[in-house]
Amino acid sequence: MTDENKQKIVDAGALPHYVKLLSPERDVFEQKEAARGLWLLAFKCKDNIIEEPGCLDGRYVITNTILLQLFSAS
Repeated sequence: MTDENKQKIVDAGALPHYVKLLSPERDVFEQKEAARGLWLLAFKCKDNIIEEPGCLDGRYVITNTILLQLFSAS
């Protein structure tokens, strides 16, 4: 994915959808895939992610366990 495409995804309004997928009500697979998507986008759009309400706050589950699963599955 190019940096230009990453920015287009963010500009199109994808971040709130990622936040919903990070919700504890979602299953671990959805949370893991959302974390993976945010990880990829962060190389270009980290400021957008930091500023997005809910993306990095404690209400949503990006725990060490999920990140460990994410990277061990790669």
